[in-house]
Amino acid sequence: MSRVIHRSASDGDPHVCVVGVGFVGEILLKEFGSVFPAIGFDISERRLDSIRSDFASLKNVRLSSSPEILKEATHFCISVPTLLRNDRSVNTDHLVRAIAMVTSHARPGSTIVIESSVSVGMTRALLGPYKAKFHCGMSPERVDPGRTLPPAHEIPKIISALTEPALLSMHKVYSQAFQTVVPGSKPEIAEMTKLFENCYRMINIAYVNEIADACEQQQIDVDEVVAAAATKPFGFQSFKPGLGVGGHCIPVNPFYLMANNSLPLLQQATDATWNRPRLIARDFLSQCKKHAGGTTRILVVGMGFKPGQSVVDFSPAVAFAEELLDAGCDSLAFHDPLVAQEQLPRIRKLAGQDFDCESIQKSFDAIAVCTKQEGVDWVVLKKVQNVIIQWF
Repeated sequence: MSRVIHRSASDGDPHVCVVGVGFVGEILLKEFGSVFPAIGFDISERRLDSIRSDFASLKNVRLSSSPEILKEATHFCISVPTLLRNDRSVNTDHLVRAIAMVTSHARPGSTIVIESSVSVGMTRALLGPYKAKFHCGMSPERVDPGRTLPPAHEIPKIISALTEPALLSMHKVYSQAFQTVVPGSKPEIAEMTKLFENCYRMINIAYVNEIADACEQQQIDVDEVVAAAATKPFGFQSFKPGLGVGGHCIPVNPFYLMANNSLPLLQQATDATWNRPRLIARDFLSQCKKHAGGTTRILVVGMGFKPGQSVVDFSPAVAFAEELLDAGCDSLAFHDPLVAQEQLPRIRKLAGQDFDCESIQKSFDAIAVCTKQEGVDWVVLKKVQNVIIQWF
């Protein structure tokens, strides 16, 4: 059932602008655009063109790359990437530029909210200088790209602000777009909550991977162990072992939390998870040399950071494949219907028509399935013979 549309009737009525419409901003724009006039702003016309058809039915939503359109909004939700530098220190360049653009165009009294993940205290540091002119707050995004249930508007939304009037202004808008709004007493609560949630996952993923390694040494089926443990109705949450973690959240958030906190357990879990794909790649290459007559022609299936995603940022599959190259495998190719060749210039993409039994058996000694990607014809792999196949 569609929700009520609130159309602007005066300057006091909300007009929401989502700044940065990547896969997080796109979801936010759909939620706000379902109840308010909304703008999706992005500096990339290519990105805007890629989502125009998705918003064709939402007449309340406009897409633009012109900063002048920012003057029309009353509430700004900034959802640009917060990434890492080469030394794994926090990189807030996109966020700083977005804040500068918004504050230079927004009308006085507008509400500016950071949705991007940031270190504890960063909202106050970045928006504090503007709190006399604008309402400033923080509401950490909680969407999971690719997940459809629960829908985004049913996921409880944490809101926080630098002042009480700012919190009230945020609540006015967020409570219309989301079923449950959870106010925090200050932005540091919201910042820490988001980092705590994702770093909790990092630690547990590292732990279940260690359990998987221990099970392998003792010839125990780790999937059966996890399934058995999950029958306990309290005190246990199920995590599945794998090659690692990818995307812009779980691999990155620990560094934002550790930027101004000492957390040795999290540091160890993060190091183990980042190193895991390359360690497994070396072991896989060694096994291939032993069992494939010494040749190592390898096909990696699935390069997106998780099923249904074309994003390869911090993808464990990419780290795995690059380690195979660096370690000197004879040849390497990848197959992923969602990932383009230009995304991975170092690795040859297998032509779609060559993903068949005959071609694979002629061209490869081993196959590593790193991501169970959508669109892959898994029946082909079931029919392949005399080729090592490892599922991660």
